[in-house]
Amino acid sequence: DSFLLPDVTDPTTKYLGLAYLTILASIILLREWIIARNTASVFEQRLFSVLTFGVSFFSGAALSFVFIYAMRSAAFSVSWPLFVILLLCMAANEFVDTHEYRFTLDIAVFFVALVFYAIFNVPIATGKVNDSVFLLSIAIAVGVGILFISILRKLSEIAEYERGRGYALAVGIPLFVGMLYFLNVIPAVPLTLKQSGVYHIVTRTPSGDYLGQKETDARFLSTYRESIFHQAKMGDAVYFFSSIGAPAEVSAPVTHVWEYYDETKHEWVISTVVSFDLAGGREDGYRAYSKKESAKPGLWRVTVKVDASRIVGRMQFRIVEGTNDLQEVKL
Repeated sequence: DSFLLPDVTDPTTKYLGLAYLTILASIILLREWIIARNTASVFEQRLFSVLTFGVSFFSGAALSFVFIYAMRSAAFSVSWPLFVILLLCMAANEFVDTHEYRFTLDIAVFFVALVFYAIFNVPIATGKVNDSVFLLSIAIAVGVGILFISILRKLSEIAEYERGRGYALAVGIPLFVGMLYFLNVIPAVPLTLKQSGVYHIVTRTPSGDYLGQKETDARFLSTYRESIFHQAKMGDAVYFFSSIGAPAEVSAPVTHVWEYYDETKHEWVISTVVSFDLAGGREDGYRAYSKKESAKPGLWRVTVKVDASRIVGRMQFRIVEGTNDLQEVKL
């Protein structure tokens, strides 16, 4: 999935996710209907085994689908609780095999995949990314979840017996995901931060391309180490460049929030906020840069937000006095 799933902005993504959900829901309904028949013929026993495997397989596929797109969209430093939750769901899907617990787990996994599918695709359908659209996504997931439990109750005695738990999951899981969103644990999908970096200067050419002067970094494993920006003299400007991937139908207000770490108060302090209007559809992403004048040495970060509050991505770097070799790169 890491290599083969298309980008979240690809139109085929919504059909692939819908296929996972449809197959998973259909297999759960069929399996529970066979159990409710209680005839235990040889054919039905074999079919039950196949369907049980199918539910587990497509539950894993749906969770993998969500995990990959969340990973591509989110800043790990912000959204790590989401990844922990998804990994725990994957582990439970692999190791829980008792039917009593599988029934609850299977519909819970289905609701998790359902709510994220809605979160990914409702903004594309509406052409906007904001809190109201997110709440609409949650409402749709709750509605479909309640409908699914209602259908399942008519096919399965277990579902009828467990209807309270089923409806609680149908409502509780979307609301829990909504809570994570407003705590900024859920990324502002379907927007993704495709590229970001700090530069000594960023310019736009007459042809519409962007050029940046970037420091060379020969440190071992430099990609995984703290980014360093060398300031030749106090107050030199720092440029931050970002490229945000978004479907062609989506537009949204985007901000670059510049913050420095106050060593005395041990907290991040907002220094500058720069706003843009994003228009999606460009294959390499919507490009924008901001400049911070008179940035003092110390630890800094720039957070890319949508709708002034939801985090798309973040980059942290340290400004130090000194010089370093520069190279011109096309952005």
